[in-house]
Amino acid sequence: MLRQRVLTALAIVVPLVLLILLAPSWLFGLFILLVVGAGAREWAQLAGFASPASRVAFAVTIPALLALLMLMWWTNGWSVWHLAVLSAALIWWLFVFIMLPWYSPGLSKRPSGRLLLRAGGLLTLVPAGMALLWLHDQAPLLVLYLIVLVAAADTGAYFVGRQFGRSKLAPEISPGKTREGLFGALFAAILVALLGAWLFGLVQMDALVFGLLGVVVALVSVAGDLQESVLKREAGAKDSGTLLPGHGGILDRVDSLTAAAPIFLFGLLWTALLAPGTF
Repeated sequence: MLRQRVLTALAIVVPLVLLILLAPSWLFGLFILLVVGAGAREWAQLAGFASPASRVAFAVTIPALLALLMLMWWTNGWSVWHLAVLSAALIWWLFVFIMLPWYSPGLSKRPSGRLLLRAGGLLTLVPAGMALLWLHDQAPLLVLYLIVLVAAADTGAYFVGRQFGRSKLAPEISPGKTREGLFGALFAAILVALLGAWLFGLVQMDALVFGLLGVVVALVSVAGDLQESVLKREAGAKDSGTLLPGHGGILDRVDSLTAAAPIFLFGLLWTALLAPGTF
């Protein structure tokens, strides 16, 4: 199992890094569209739709909306509509962050709960895809940095939680996650964020803001992971899919990133760190 996971990871990582660094933004955008489409298909399978037609409609609508946003960018550049989508994502993740501690199994059995799970797919996948494309358009290294930051937080949580974990973080959602693991994730994120600030050549105050933003993004990435765990728990599924051998589905690999991307972009814009010539 471990060998399969490693081989799959290697088969993904090298082409992905080359795509991020060398591909033009339009080609990277098409790749993101494919990933979001695959993620939407998995979300549709897990979200409790009553008929195959409704699942197909859901799975098609999400990449179609992202494609529309991409078309608007290709023709007129980034606009107030893109900022509105980004703001909707900010509100959604704030809502998720507040409500996760109140979660109890059986959410999908209530009409309002099913609506939330389905709206979550729209408010998660579309803004994430748009944010990654926006970041890549500004500086491909920002996308690579974000992926490394999220991966470091996930790795820090895993090893610290495995070694020192005692207190459950969200037992109703993901019994394996601990508060100690969360601190491990934040510590790893601080290290990566400080390294990133140095590599990007940020001045002292900007480096401090960039580091704090890294911690916030890592914290939100944990919420993204937990949101997908809620979706799988409600569907009675271990993995979101079988597309990636040894890793599960697309959502299993990008759950943290889908939360991190729009918050990272919003933070860069809000703090004015993302401006021409900054990176």
